[in-house]
Amino acid sequence: MTLKIIAPQNFGMEEEAPLPTPPQDSGSAPEPQPEGAAADEVAAMFDLSKKKKKKKKKKKDDDEQGDDAPSAASSGSKCTYTYDELLERINDILHDKNPELSEKRRQTIKPPQMMRIGTRKTVWTNFQEICKSMKRNPEHVFQFVVSELGTEGSIDGKQQLVLRGRLYPKYIESLLRKYIVEYVTCQMCRAANTTLTRDQVSRLFFVHCQDCGSSRCVAQIRAGFHAQTRAERRALRK
Repeated sequence: MTLKIIAPQNFGMEEEAPLPTPPQDSGSAPEPQPEGAAADEVAAMFDLSKKKKKKKKKKKDDDEQGDDAPSAASSGSKCTYTYDELLERINDILHDKNPELSEKRRQTIKPPQMMRIGTRKTVWTNFQEICKSMKRNPEHVFQFVVSELGTEGSIDGKQQLVLRGRLYPKYIESLLRKYIVEYVTCQMCRAANTTLTRDQVSRLFFVHCQDCGSSRCVAQIRAGFHAQTRAERRALRK
């Protein structure tokens, strides 16, 4: 036997209107968005535009800080440089402002030209020209050559050096190299642009470099071994 439940019916009573259901929190139904002036008021209320601008400003500030970082490092007081970096910067500045100082000039000197006179004498024909290229007094070069060779010589009217004995150009060339190392070349920068002066007080010779400004004292020329001839011995006996 089955039972049926019959819902009660309203006899003569009006049906009540259904109550409005509260809004659900589910995200399925989209919320209505204000339009026009209402949208502007909502944006002003929650300051949405300000939030967006704040993000852009922060990014811009980060970019400015990143740009200022190398400038602060280059300017500043907290940055340190190594010796090699400072030396490279100095060389770059010198090369930009004074390119002549950074480039080495090579000075060439003609080889000595020798000519024989008879069987006992030799003439150095371009002696005066070589002295001018070295910027040295011919008398000083003459004293050096005579003392190193241990012979006699003189400078004739044509400014040629006349030496006693048979001398070959290669031997004079090696002697000239020795003079350049001792009395011409600067020992600091290896330049040949130097001057030779004599101090009036100490009577010493000094080599002054025109490129780097250094100076050094050089030894005086001393006479070498000199063999006396028969004529000199006879003169001493008298």
